[in-house]
Amino acid sequence: MQRVRYGLCAFVLLFATAAFPDEAEELFEPGDHCVAYRTIKEMWFGSEVEVVGRSCEVSAELVTADTGSRVVVSVPIKSLRSGNMLRNGSVADLLGVKLQPDLLFTSDPIDVDALLPGIARGGFVMSGSLSLGNKPYPIDFPLEIVESAGRRIVKGRLETTFEAFSIEVPTVMGGFIAKPHEELELIVHLDVARVDGLDAWARAAGLE
Repeated sequence: MQRVRYGLCAFVLLFATAAFPDEAEELFEPGDHCVAYRTIKEMWFGSEVEVVGRSCEVSAELVTADTGSRVVVSVPIKSLRSGNMLRNGSVADLLGVKLQPDLLFTSDPIDVDALLPGIARGGFVMSGSLSLGNKPYPIDFPLEIVESAGRRIVKGRLETTFEAFSIEVPTVMGGFIAKPHEELELIVHLDVARVDGLDAWARAAGLE
């Protein structure tokens, strides 16, 4: 019985510490075209553990139609990696991968006149909807455009909650072993040159 107890403790410690970056570590390299999520999980021994999942399998484009120009970003849910295979599978299920295999952000039609002052200040908000499990959820994503390693990068962090996306993250053994926090952070780091159609649209709109 004692051996089983020690084995369980070892498993929990491994689960808690595997592949989690140090808080000071940057999530992305300068030229990355990626997205990530970050949250905190409280473990049974009283410590708080940072959980990070990342994907660099990001498709982004500027789409123009009769209703206006929109930014569309798509991420395969199963491409999100946290360093723990069991967690990756659980996250995919929580995000409704069987109903919708990709996370899909679609911006509202872009108002150039409203966007210009924010770009001049170094930061702006991109409003739209994030769709998962075939359900759209409105979000307002704060962004900035920075120069990094000779490239223009769109960076942003959205502080939100699991509840905002109708996600109920399960505890482990009723929270005795692991209890997730409600807070959720969504992070983007997109190379402007890899957003199809954006450069041409920006030139036409006088946003260079």
